[in-house]
Amino acid sequence: MISTLFDVITKLSSYAMVIFFAMFVYFKVTGKHGKYPYGKYALISLVLLVVFGTLFFNSPKGKEVIKKGNAEQAERTEKTTKKTSKKPTKSTEDSVKHTLSTTHSLLFEHQSKIVTSPRIFNVEVTDKRDTVESFRLTTIAVLKAIKNSKYQQYDTFNITFNRDLGNNKKRKIIKSTFTKNTLTKLNLD
Repeated sequence: MISTLFDVITKLSSYAMVIFFAMFVYFKVTGKHGKYPYGKYALISLVLLVVFGTLFFNSPKGKEVIKKGNAEQAERTEKTTKKTSKKPTKSTEDSVKHTLSTTHSLLFEHQSKIVTSPRIFNVEVTDKRDTVESFRLTTIAVLKAIKNSKYQQYDTFNITFNRDLGNNKKRKIIKSTFTKNTLTKLNLD
């Protein structure tokens, strides 16, 4: 009985607080002078809300409400965290091309070349100014793209980053080789 009273007072004071606060803001914005001190009434309503809300949630009925809410939240969280196994639909080449064209890791203009053979997938990126760290981040992005594609037909994946020195000269900066087994074991999420 008393917890119901606390609940009702809490709800009424929350409604009153919203109304008084809205009136307070209205009169402050328009510059008009109200008949009543709405700001003080809003603060009093806030204090009532806090006091009676605390009393309600410390009562047995309030603890039931909290327990029920926690159970519902856990159920909702459990539903959203279940991973659905999605089957990749893009080819590996398309996925890597898309990643290289949309990545934010490579800040400057770059040329990419993808060469495939029946068992080997080669990605070669040539750039003039990006840093080694950019190349490493891009390697991770490319690996994610490969892993989220139909990559099972390839056994080896080579990712090479070159520095463009001009006059058709290139220098290898990073070369990474991954096997299908290594890629399967990688956790890139």
